Amino acid sequence: MISSARVNIHGERNPRGQCVVYWMTSARRAHWNHALQHAIDIANEVGQPLVVIECLALNHKWANDRISTFVLQGMIDNRASFADSGVTYIPYTETTSREASGLLEEWLQFATACIIDDYPTYYPLHVLNTALKVSPCELHVVDSNGFMAMRAQGRAFTTAYSLRRHLHKTILEHMYDFPESHPLVNAKNLPMIDPSVIQQIFAKSNTPITPYEFLWRVSEGGDVGKEALSNLAIDHQVPPVLGKKGGSIEAKRRWKNFLKTRLMQYKSNRNQPDSNGASGLSSWLHFGHISSHQIIHEIFQAHQWDVSMVNPPNDGRRQGWWGLPEDVEAFLDQIITWRDIGFIHCAMVENHTQYESLPEWAKETLAIHASDPRPYVYTLEEFEQAKTHDPLWNAAQNQLRREGIIHNYLRMLWGKKILEWSPDPKTAMEWMIALNDRWALDGRDPNSYTGIGWVLGKFDRGWTERAVFGKIRCMTSDSTKRKFNTKSYIEKYNSPASLQTVLGSGPNLYVAHQKRS
Repeated sequence: MISSARVNIHGERNPRGQCVVYWMTSARRAHWNHALQHAIDIANEVGQPLVVIECLALNHKWANDRISTFVLQGMIDNRASFADSGVTYIPYTETTSREASGLLEEWLQFATACIIDDYPTYYPLHVLNTALKVSPCELHVVDSNGFMAMRAQGRAFTTAYSLRRHLHKTILEHMYDFPESHPLVNAKNLPMIDPSVIQQIFAKSNTPITPYEFLWRVSEGGDVGKEALSNLAIDHQVPPVLGKKGGSIEAKRRWKNFLKTRLMQYKSNRNQPDSNGASGLSSWLHFGHISSHQIIHEIFQAHQWDVSMVNPPNDGRRQGWWGLPEDVEAFLDQIITWRDIGFIHCAMVENHTQYESLPEWAKETLAIHASDPRPYVYTLEEFEQAKTHDPLWNAAQNQLRREGIIHNYLRMLWGKKILEWSPDPKTAMEWMIALNDRWALDGRDPNSYTGIGWVLGKFDRGWTERAVFGKIRCMTSDSTKRKFNTKSYIEKYNSPASLQTVLGSGPNLYVAHQKRS
């Protein structure tokens, strides 16, 4: 059984229910998944079939070809993982807006209990709130996100140091909170649902069943995938990322490669634009194609680590506490401290995407300097099209449009310059979120929103006061160029050949998306 810290139960079981449903929205995987493990436990308890429904909805602001392709590629992997498992897996893609809400309600009417992923922001949160409003059955909301259960720590943390200190003091309870690596082993004796019942529920909700051929065609990418997606009412100007395939198989391959070949150089290489030093897993973590628990477990296993290796005192320090090599500790600080602080913050701070969620000192200093003359002022469209005076910033934006991600260190510079070159700080925050949510594969994520918040002072302290920034930490392209070799990075992402791989996104299209929100 999973820890009670990770599950919240609402309502009562439906005495007329005929199955258990797991509505998969964010932990899109068949392994290392608290929600799937819990759903299998409930199905075994009541002796009923388990139906897993993974849905791709169109009714969200940033629905586009990039997101859709990545998610459907993951569905292909999941379909294979669930085959002959004792669990019925149904991958489903909306063909018209709001179609899925009717399907969700029909399945909830049929279910004894429904398990749904607990995710603290964007569209998965909307689906959860919809289920809570209409549910005629017992609803189990399960957190499969981070190393620490996000709603069980009692508060949001204002600094990484404060979260580390809490982690150091509570490490034992988190070590007992890992999910099973292969929960489907426990589903083999479950009864199977009659296929005709599935057809009846889809028909009753006036929802077409998604054919496998559609999933396969989209997952192929290229012209085949583009044609398959062309009839969906989504943003076709944000194309799939070449060379980044969604799904648990690719996630596992990339993770194993990083663990074997690059982890032990992580600390020195992760901030070098010319080095492939980062794990590059953020997109697969965002869509739930790989679990942070799997990553952490396999690090501990590779280094034969247990809590007896901890070096007290439990004082929140960044290095030396784990008793592991520096590079490993630096990576653990990212996958645990900085990832979990984002999920906990978004779970505990309801308005986490709004300017008002910034710390008071940051809002005060930004307000004092809001009318300071800016060295440059750009429009949202100029930012989106990478049409600024700064070649390094343009390269970062072009990488975002082309690859769906920005290099770790340059992502921070990217945000700081938007703050400096926007009409005011509130507009800067809105534009950072819009640009990231539209183009980033790992956007619409707690770590995206807290990263943007960090640009404006979240999880940070006051620094030397200066124009525009006030006491907010400042970063400049010139200082970045002095620290790192950025020449090849600029050439790579600003070259005409590079830009040909990215479709344009004129202002009219952007206005249309603003109206959809």
